[in-house]
Amino acid sequence: MRLLKVGSRMTALRARLEEKFTLPARFKGTVVEKWANYWKGLLRDYSEVGLGVIKESYSKPKKSIAYGTGIVALYQMAKRNPDNLAFMTLLRKQTNRMITLPPAQQNPESAEYLIMLERAINQKKLRLLSLGFFTLMWVDLYDDDDCTYPAICEYTTVGYINFYERIIDVGFWNQFWRLKWKMRNYDINYL
Repeated sequence: MRLLKVGSRMTALRARLEEKFTLPARFKGTVVEKWANYWKGLLRDYSEVGLGVIKESYSKPKKSIAYGTGIVALYQMAKRNPDNLAFMTLLRKQTNRMITLPPAQQNPESAEYLIMLERAINQKKLRLLSLGFFTLMWVDLYDDDDCTYPAICEYTTVGYINFYERIIDVGFWNQFWRLKWKMRNYDINYL
C-alpha cells in the first residue's frame, strides 16, 4: 500500500534530520536542550497524528468525508455569520422597499415588525449575540446608557430562563431569517 510507504518515509526522514541537527556540547543539559527536545516531541506527536488521520481516512472513507464536510460546513457558517453591519444593511434595504408603497398598500404585519425594530434601535435596546455560527438578535429591557436602579440591578435584567422570549430574529448565512420572512409579502397582495 502506498500510504504505508509514506509513513516509513516520514520515519526515515525524521531519523536523518535528528542525525544532522544535533546541539553543540555547550548546550547539553541547559534550557536550550530542553526547549529543543520539547519542540522535537511536539513535532513528532503532530506528525504521528497527521499520519494516523491519513491512514484512517483511507480505511474509512465515508467517515472521513462526513468529517470533512462537517468541518467545511462549520467554517463556512462561521465565515458567513452576520453581524450588526449586515443587519443594518438588510433593515435599510427592507425599509426602502416598504417606503416605496403607500401606507394603504403595506402589509400591516411587515410594517409593525419594521416599526418595532426601528423603535428598538432608536431606544438602544436592540442587542446582537454572536454565537460563532449564528447570531441571535434580541430586545433588552433597558438602554445601554441607562443608569437607573432597575437597569443596573442584576435581578431586573433578562434572565437565562426567559431569554428565549426576548429573541426576535436569528441571523444565519448572512441573512436574518425572521426579517426576511416578515418581508416576503410586504405589499397589499399578501396571503
